[in-house]
Parts: sequence; structure tokens; C-alpha cells
Amino acid sequence: MKQLYKPMLTQSRETAFTSKDWIFEVKWDGIRAISYVGESFSIRSRNDKELKYNFPELEELKTLTSNVVLDGEIVVMRGGKADFQTLLERANTSNPRDIEHMANKFPATYVVFDILEKDGNPLIDKPLIERKNALTEYVKEGNHVVFSIFVEAEGEAYYKAALHKGIEGIIAKKKTSPYESGVRSSSWLKIKKVTSCDCVIFGYTKGEGARAETFGALILGLYDKSKAVYVGKVGTGFTGNTMGLLLEAFKPLEANEKTLEGVDIPERIRWLRPELVCEVGYQNVTEDGKLRMARFRGLRADKTPLECRIDQIKQTGVPDYSKKQKF
Repeated sequence: MKQLYKPMLTQSRETAFTSKDWIFEVKWDGIRAISYVGESFSIRSRNDKELKYNFPELEELKTLTSNVVLDGEIVVMRGGKADFQTLLERANTSNPRDIEHMANKFPATYVVFDILEKDGNPLIDKPLIERKNALTEYVKEGNHVVFSIFVEAEGEAYYKAALHKGIEGIIAKKKTSPYESGVRSSSWLKIKKVTSCDCVIFGYTKGEGARAETFGALILGLYDKSKAVYVGKVGTGFTGNTMGLLLEAFKPLEANEKTLEGVDIPERIRWLRPELVCEVGYQNVTEDGKLRMARFRGLRADKTPLECRIDQIKQTGVPDYSKKQKF
């Protein structure tokens, strides 16, 4: 292989669009991975972790292609939906016996959407649509390796169909775009629906670095009948001015003892009486009931804490991979 590659990253966009100059694909809830298939085999995460030992079934790639570098997403389908939590558990398992057991019980799929190199010749400067053609020419699908199917032009209709099927969003890619290794490019756009809920603020963690004078994250809870339940924390979405205003609002609410049970984080927490409500956007809900990729959207002065019910967050199953590809 000529070089090691960093994944090309997406910018975010809130609305779908239609354009003959773009293609559209499913946004998969998995682990981004670049694979190197040659004399040696490697499949590496965004932070350069070797994943081939955690997902031994993906060595099937060696029988489906040769002398290539591919980009794609590793997903685990479980119970009719992409199970990110089980995927992470597999990625963090080190015991060989456990790895083999989980590979058999929860097999992974590598959804390939780009080819970066063939026979030592980089393809990253070629237009995306040419790389798509090369991908299907040089790589075969298998039991654990599939191509990411795309549609041309009809981004708005595709996005609506994706949401209808319970998929979190789509990726828009400009047909003429080169592969910009390690760059968050405007030629690739992530378009997804942001789900939100109203949560109660039970405390905040101590800030570090640039946030040493403010806070790190807010501790969030929802009510199940009269009992408060921990649903995670939110540490993004704040401006400097917002953080200052929040700290002022927290001062009269400071508590001398814990106000929420079940908070399983190592950071030191300053507890608050549960009187403030905030709106939080999030990607999905984990199996243990925590908000994933939460983002602060603002305080809700029009809502009381007891109105923030646990039934706001519900998990929705989605069809299996083959059905999702053909919607």
C-alpha cells in the first residue's frame, strides 16, 4: 500500500435537497473503518485502532478482493436494528474466546462505500462516481461485506423514505468530489433528524482546560412516575455566554447532598435541586436508557420538572440490512 489514509469526514446539514450533481446513501450507525487488503490485512478505526482481531469474520475481505484500500462502516444488526452498543462491546472485547463467541452470536457487516487505492495506485484524486464504479469492479460482496447502495439526485425523497424506515439520516456526496483524506469536507454532508426531549438538570461536572471556570457537562434526569431516573449528561451545544448564564442560574439551586441516584460517571459533580428544565437533542437511546450524542439546545422556562417524563425517549426498531437497502 502506498500510504495510510485518514477517513474523509462530513459536514452537517439540517435539510435534505435534490440535485443531479449529488448521490445519497444511508447514514449507518456503526464504526468507521478503513481496510487494507494486500499481502497483509488490516482494518483500522478513525483513531487508528486495529479492528481485525475484534471482527475476525471481516477477514472474508481477503477472499473478495486484493491489493485495495477501502472505506466503510462496520455495523452489527440485532433484533432488526443497528445495535451500536453491542458493536462497541465487540470492539472493546479482548478475550479470544469472548471474541469468537460474539462473532458467532452477533456477526458484523462491513458496509463498503469507497475505494482509495488499487494495486498500489491511489484513486483519491478521481471523482467519487468513478471510484464507485471501480469499487464494484474490484470488490465482490460476501456474507459479511456489502456495498452501500446509493441513489442519484433524489435526496429529499430518499431522506423521507429513510426516516419512515426508522433510519437516522443520510449522507449526501458530490459526484465530482475527490477523497479528501482527514478533511471535514463540504463535498460530503450528513443530513439527519435530531430527536429532542426535555430533561431536568440535577447537577454539573467540574470543567477542565478552557472550561475550568465554568463546567464540563450537565447531569440529566427524567421522571418515571415520581422517581427521577438518570438518562446521561450533555457537554456540547453551549456558547460561552450561555455557560455564564447557566452558572448564575445554578447558584441558588446548589445542594449539599446528591439529588439523583444511579449516576455512573467518574467526574466530580456539583449537585443542584431539580428545578431547571432544558431541551436536549440526541441521536438515539442506548439499551441502558442513556441519551447518545446529546447536545444542549436551551432552557425551557415554560415547563416544570415533573412534566419531563421518561416516556419521551423510546427506542424504535428498524428493518434488517437487506430491507433497509431496498426502501
